[in-house]
Amino acid sequence: MNIEIRDTNADVALLSLSGELDMSTSTRVRDALTPIYKKNVKGIVVDLAGVTYMDSSGIATMIEGLQWSKSGSRRFVVAGLCDAVMDVFVLTNLKDVFEFATDAESAVNDIAGS
Repeated sequence: MNIEIRDTNADVALLSLSGELDMSTSTRVRDALTPIYKKNVKGIVVDLAGVTYMDSSGIATMIEGLQWSKSGSRRFVVAGLCDAVMDVFVLTNLKDVFEFATDAESAVNDIAGS
């Protein structure tokens, strides 16, 4: 799992992931998200364009990120999902719970404009 954290010029944190988001890597993703919630940002975009596989522990990490965001009145957008990863959200009945974007750039721009 490769994790890259970038602050944008729009008060939006961008977390880009690549590889497999599973039980062996979800803790690292959670650890990467934690300091972002201490910053004063309008929203967080998690770019999953490079993620090829996600299991239930990856979903649990995304749910935790969503909960942290809501408690801080921030938007939490998941972007760039391949069909296999989107299927995990559909199968767990979470497709309507999360906010999705086609790509990270459009998600950042949308949050910055709100």
